[in-house]
Amino acid sequence: MTDAQIYLDHNASTPVDEAVIQRILVAMRELPGNPSAVDHPDGAAAAAAIEEARETVATGIGARAADILFVSGATEANNLAILGAIHKQRQKGCRRVITVATEHPSVLETIKHSVPAEDTVILPVNDQGLFDLDRLERELRSNVALVSCMAANNETGVRHPVAEIGNLCDRYGALFHCDLTQLTAYEEIDVGSANIHLASLSGHKMYGPKGVGALYCRRRRPHVALEPLVRGGGQERGLRSGTLNTGGIVGLGAAFELRRSRLTRATDIAALRDRLESRLVAETDAHVNGGEVSRLPNSLNLSIAEVEPLALMRRLTSRITFSSSSACSTQSIDDSHVLEAMFGVGDSRTRSAFRLGLGFGTTEQEIETTADLFAQTVNDIRRGRVGSAA
Repeated sequence: MTDAQIYLDHNASTPVDEAVIQRILVAMRELPGNPSAVDHPDGAAAAAAIEEARETVATGIGARAADILFVSGATEANNLAILGAIHKQRQKGCRRVITVATEHPSVLETIKHSVPAEDTVILPVNDQGLFDLDRLERELRSNVALVSCMAANNETGVRHPVAEIGNLCDRYGALFHCDLTQLTAYEEIDVGSANIHLASLSGHKMYGPKGVGALYCRRRRPHVALEPLVRGGGQERGLRSGTLNTGGIVGLGAAFELRRSRLTRATDIAALRDRLESRLVAETDAHVNGGEVSRLPNSLNLSIAEVEPLALMRRLTSRITFSSSSACSTQSIDDSHVLEAMFGVGDSRTRSAFRLGLGFGTTEQEIETTADLFAQTVNDIRRGRVGSAA
């Protein structure tokens, strides 16, 4: 049994790859210029580094460099995609917006505060976290401006049929915005063949730096027009004014560059996840949330009867890092809106849910230790014992 701290919260944030750190350090030391100041060598050098990163990010998702806008992360990308697109679509007479009950708060809250209730459709999901594609098609038949649906859920790892959604949107003339944040570290994606018009990306979910991300915005067939949220110097095609974060963008590009070799090891993570899942189900009677459908290879969301997630976290905090709910909702004590959508408000599976997110550095020994510690701790909690895990 390993005594080192085991990190199983990769869905919330991944450790920055050492090679990415080195690229960032070089950029911070050697590229002092403002990338907008291309009339002198230092500014031109910074601009060139940013354009190289733009090309790398674009290649990683099957896009063109001209389609990539650099932003502070997926939350900003989601806001720019939704608010920017809605404004332009309304000018064409399209007002309705469709999303899914299990979307990230940065999507649901943005739509809630910018789209009238009568123009908003929130698709319900079943107990596996999937919505009805036939229902989506029926809704698409009447004046839809935008569909916003993530590729894979950040809490359960459940994958949505992105290509099928994109095809439906293309058929009925609606824009398709897809949050790719959780997917990109573990699976290939081609935004062109999937008919995705807008896509959000984040560095810190794929072994890159925090505070930097990108928005894919298609410029042809069809051209997607956005209204900027931030105005000023006109950077990023006038859609995201402000001095660009050269070091962070270089780091994001490096993370995408390293991603290619990692993707070949995604099946190894899936095998470790399945091993952990099978042990916890057998030894604690855990219920796997979303376990009957396609999930990301690293994600495991569980509910254990008679065991509160916070009790588990307190007892295991010195040994294992994991999450009881979405990290972006840590200031709230409410139950997960994702699991409420799947099981209903007040369901015992919702109240007892927690998330384990494996990463490329997770080892077989760590999985065995995690299973041992969880089994022991769950048994202690059920017997009324106090204290933390040994």
